[in-house]
Amino acid sequence: MSVDQGIMFTAMEQSLAMIAFDTYGKVLWANPIFAEVMEHTVDALPGMQHSSFCPSEFAKSREYADFWDNLRNGVAFHDKVQRVTRSGRVLWLEAFYTPVLDAEGHVQNVVKIATDITARQQVLVDSSNEFMSVVTAMTARTNEVHHASQGIVNDIEILNKESQVVKNNVETISSVASLVKEIATQSHMLGLNAAIEAARANEYGRGFAVIAEEVRKMANTSKNSANEISNQLDEILKSLSVMMNMVNNVTEKIENNSDSINQLKDSYGHIVQTAEKLSAIV
Repeated sequence: MSVDQGIMFTAMEQSLAMIAFDTYGKVLWANPIFAEVMEHTVDALPGMQHSSFCPSEFAKSREYADFWDNLRNGVAFHDKVQRVTRSGRVLWLEAFYTPVLDAEGHVQNVVKIATDITARQQVLVDSSNEFMSVVTAMTARTNEVHHASQGIVNDIEILNKESQVVKNNVETISSVASLVKEIATQSHMLGLNAAIEAARANEYGRGFAVIAEEVRKMANTSKNSANEISNQLDEILKSLSVMMNMVNNVTEKIENNSDSINQLKDSYGHIVQTAEKLSAIV
């Protein structure tokens, strides 16, 4: 089944933006769709230069010169391109530039077929930018949590060190209390021996007996106080031990969370890189 090329061309002309250039970018012909897209009239387009439809920076670039060199050498081009309308509005076109060859294979002119994809492109760009903003905000919040967690870890480490200092001091006091109990025991024995000697001395030892009794009372009081101190210190040591274990557990959990946060940050970083690549593509 043969296809009438004239019919095909007519169908394309009625649905696609089309324009023809000579090998140096001068417009030879354009259809109404292209003229409408670029905000020109059909009659005004012939004789205009291709560069007049491009952003000025691109039209002056080495890339633009290479673009036309390739077309003159018969190399076709297909990509999304940015163009500027008569009013200065920026458009995105899905464009095909095809060199037209003569019978001997020489490039005679260039035909461009394009579709306006500005609306679609804007949606992609807006979505990509919004996505980047969300990821950036999430990364910032994660950094805040990470820094806060690190601050807690540092505070807990200080608390742990201070707790160890308190524990050492309590142990020192406990040692002193043990020494006091030992001295009290010796004093009690001394007072007891003195009382026995006073009893043997009858009336001559009465004054000494009173002193011996006071020594025994003082020894008992010191021993009782030392015992009370020891008991209280034991309770403090138990509480310190429990507290230090809890601190160690909390520190371990926070450090584990910190590792998880770092992994999360890495994931965010990967997402940001992917989003940046997406932005470059769209």
